[in-house]
Amino acid sequence: MWRLDEIKEAVRGTVRSLETDTFTGISTDSRTIGQGELFVPITGETFDGHLFIEAAYERSHAGSLCERKREDLCEQLPGTIILVDDTTQALLDLARFKRSKLRTTCIAITGSNGKTTTKEILVRMIQSGSSVHFNEKNYNNLIGVSKSILSVKGNPEFCVFELGTNAPGEIKRLAHAAQPDTSLITNINPSHLSGLKTIEGILEEKLDLFYFTKEGGRVFVNADDPYIMPRYKDIKRMPVTYGIDHDASVQLSIDARFGWEGSQITIAFPDKRVSAHTALLGKHNLYNILAASCLAYSIGVDTTRIGNTIEAFRSYDKRFQPVPARSGATIIDDTYNANPASVKWAIKTLLELPASGKRIIILGDMRELGEESTRYHRELGRFLRSTDIPVIALIGEEVKETYGELGKARARLFENKGALVDYITGELKEGDTVLVKGSRLSKMEEIVEALT
Repeated sequence: MWRLDEIKEAVRGTVRSLETDTFTGISTDSRTIGQGELFVPITGETFDGHLFIEAAYERSHAGSLCERKREDLCEQLPGTIILVDDTTQALLDLARFKRSKLRTTCIAITGSNGKTTTKEILVRMIQSGSSVHFNEKNYNNLIGVSKSILSVKGNPEFCVFELGTNAPGEIKRLAHAAQPDTSLITNINPSHLSGLKTIEGILEEKLDLFYFTKEGGRVFVNADDPYIMPRYKDIKRMPVTYGIDHDASVQLSIDARFGWEGSQITIAFPDKRVSAHTALLGKHNLYNILAASCLAYSIGVDTTRIGNTIEAFRSYDKRFQPVPARSGATIIDDTYNANPASVKWAIKTLLELPASGKRIIILGDMRELGEESTRYHRELGRFLRSTDIPVIALIGEEVKETYGELGKARARLFENKGALVDYITGELKEGDTVLVKGSRLSKMEEIVEALT
């Protein structure tokens, strides 16, 4: 239950009209809002929630926030109306107010790659012995994180939030709302450059998570990342390093590799060790396992539960997920998203895995690279040229730059997915392995579906 005075305090609002002074909850969706809930109309690039204030009231019979610059829309509307400067910020402020009332340990995770998988592994480690609340799927933006905090029921022992960004200042705003006790940055790689512009911009943005972690809290630093270690300096929080290639407080070693069956690993904590078999493929996934294990161990999850979770965890949807094809080939569905680092990791993993037939790569565009798009797509072309992969199929506008580096002798460029699928179907034989990867907007999963 929310009281009007709490809401006014949280959002620094002004009451324009008063019908009720208590609310059963907070909602941003006029279609699903419940009885008594306060409506927060979000304004985006292509929509304006203010146009649905009346529709929300018809379902909730309560009230709504309204931006001061849109006050004219509320003149004849029923319900309690609270004026604010910005409704998205007001939603974050409500989330921060809710977070301040929770008796929970909050863990926040950000980074260019691996956020969701790291979060999912960690949540499973915690769930085996403690109560935990977390943001579903990848609801990691200003709206998603706010709604996740606002949806917390009771006082779970732990909250785990994945924080994403594609513009300067977003991590700071999210961390301000989540008030993490512990935080981790998975890595720094080229992503969302259309908003963050440069690697330096990405680094500065992600480091805000550490600087907005509660004083005295732990921050987990990837010792193998070339950007974070040299830059992060802070005496107000306790850094814990983790790594595979470089010395760190927590170290992962690979004891045995089993090809498509994964690998046997050991994680050495300062005073204990855990050995386990993981079915996850690729070194990038070992970093996700290591990061989650560090966080879990720091909050008291015992090594048996950490090991059992590593053993049981399987690849997350559309993240380097092997799928059998009708032809007897194996399709690796890695279509969730793509940036320069994740594409190279995927290709390197494909080359490391055993294959009785030929290896095939199907790539779509890497989006949101801004002015650096040409450079990174051309670099990808040069990287592919250095491999012995015999079949490379490209589709999209940006990968025309990749094709420019490869040429028709090494690759085929397609204008539509139907023609690409027909070509690959003609090439596929039993024992072949096909990697399919591209940015979310390219909908590369449609190719996976067509091939399987």
